[in-house]
Amino acid sequence: MIGFHGVMMRLASLDRRIIFAAIFVAVALPFFVPVRFVATPGEETIQFDTALQNALSSPKPILVDVDFGPQTMAEMEPMLMALLHRIFKSGHKVIFLSFMPEATSPLRNYLAEMEKTYHLTYGIDYVFLGYASAYAYTMYGLGNSFSAYFHSDDRGTPIDALPLMKKVKSLADVSAVVNIASNAFPRFWIQYSVTPHRFDFLAGTTAVSATEYFPYLQTGQLKGLLAGGRGAAEYETYLVQKGILETSGDATAGLGSQSLALFTILSFIALGNVAWFLGRRRNQ
Repeated sequence: MIGFHGVMMRLASLDRRIIFAAIFVAVALPFFVPVRFVATPGEETIQFDTALQNALSSPKPILVDVDFGPQTMAEMEPMLMALLHRIFKSGHKVIFLSFMPEATSPLRNYLAEMEKTYHLTYGIDYVFLGYASAYAYTMYGLGNSFSAYFHSDDRGTPIDALPLMKKVKSLADVSAVVNIASNAFPRFWIQYSVTPHRFDFLAGTTAVSATEYFPYLQTGQLKGLLAGGRGAAEYETYLVQKGILETSGDATAGLGSQSLALFTILSFIALGNVAWFLGRRRNQ
């Protein structure tokens, strides 16, 4: 019969493929088994929704800038979907644009899904202006004129022919700007547009870049911030509590994957250290 020391020695020489397989199972399990992980909404998440609610209380449409690609989709997509459900369920009108060409195709799919879910009419309930390459130039210029930087929308329709855009001449005619981005574009919005034109600005960012934006929350240049997958999971929980979402989504499931994967890694580290100390003691 193998004793405790024998078990530890075998763990010390465990094939790394077994470790990789265990981590794979830990990551995949929450998406197939109803393992419940709940992220309690934090102060920043509640502040984000409060600022968004202020914008939704205005008759002016909201401007949403989506700037993330396939490499960060797992982290950013659930955040954007939660935001879209929040806005469209309120019946508010939205203007979309992007400064990343790889974001445009996924965004079209997201909007098509929202159109079916909430029975939206393009041009009246929402518009997608498409992709703009000169981000700093456009961010600043929208404070003066939309039509000078977007002559037509993503479908080729002249911007003046869109009912939603008839009363939107500049950023003064939107209730807020929300930027869901995996890059530095929220900082550029603050530098090139929020500072000179003074409007409410909210952002959702990756977890690694979120710390850069907390000072802007303190100065009021940023009214709300969702920080990475954790922030998205907190927001899903918050929207479920408010009755906007029936159930939490992929962000909460992703949080379960992160938690189980981290627990698995820490367990292997702990077992490896125990095996090392026992082996050292045995040799002595």
